[in-house]
Amino acid sequence: MNIERLNSLANTDFTNFIQSENNVKYKIIIPFLQAFNHVDLDLEHAAQGSRIDINIGNRIIVETKALGQNINMHVQQLADYCGKELPVLAILTNGRHFRIYSPQWRQLRSFTEKIIYEFDLKHLSDINLLNRLEKILDFTNYDSLEFIDHIEQREKEILKLKSQIDELKLLKKSEVNEVKDEIQDLKIQIQELNEQIKLKEKFVSEVESGNIPELERLASDYLIPFLISLPTVVTRPVNVASNSTTLSSINTTTRNKTSSPSARDWIEKIPDLKGVGGLSSWRDVCDHLAIAVDGDSARRRLKIWVEQHQPNWEKVPEPKK
Repeated sequence: MNIERLNSLANTDFTNFIQSENNVKYKIIIPFLQAFNHVDLDLEHAAQGSRIDINIGNRIIVETKALGQNINMHVQQLADYCGKELPVLAILTNGRHFRIYSPQWRQLRSFTEKIIYEFDLKHLSDINLLNRLEKILDFTNYDSLEFIDHIEQREKEILKLKSQIDELKLLKKSEVNEVKDEIQDLKIQIQELNEQIKLKEKFVSEVESGNIPELERLASDYLIPFLISLPTVVTRPVNVASNSTTLSSINTTTRNKTSSPSARDWIEKIPDLKGVGGLSSWRDVCDHLAIAVDGDSARRRLKIWVEQHQPNWEKVPEPKK
């Protein structure tokens, strides 16, 4: 194997390269084969009405295409040639891209699957690739038929790799399904967290705006609205001349002050509730009758309920002014 020549081919400059099939054959493919010590090349070999670009002792056939050609379009042509000549190796190339087939590979039926090596011209600078190619292409291995052993070893290697790839794909597919399930769980958790955030934001908003049901209940049950919501006091200088007006205003305010009606007095007037123990406030009555207060005044909710469901009961009294 002529490594220097192969490395030189790897560095081929295609800037002004003539892309014709013939130029690819003589400038790239023939030097490539000669680097593996093949000198007896049968060019334009006749094969039952067809012509194969290069035939090497019916063991290797080479189909060359122009530089810009898509070699995938010519696989069937090479397969037809292999069916006529029965070579051990078949090479399809456009000078830039190489594909080596093992036509006699029995474990595989489709010719398109029988690829054992695929590489670009620039990869001929890789010594690992060159050592592998030498085992199946170098002429020195052909007399002893050692190259056939190397081809069979490569076929086994590929089958093993295919099995590993299939197993890896199955594993990754399983992992993907697990990750999808995890993503779905996370989405549900995010949705639940968003709902919790909304509830907490609502709680903060209600408290900050003064809507506190517990305070309302305390005010109603213990008649202490003045402790729950104290009026803002504005201090002003006292005008002696207007003392009479000020006192009059105070008296008027005192007279207009409302007081919450007694829940106990009302309960005593309702036979269905009078004998029930533990009822001492409007909230207790609402809880006993399963009336939802939802932050509203317990007395007001009870009043509405009585009007709708027990119109014969004593009306729930309004606060007195």
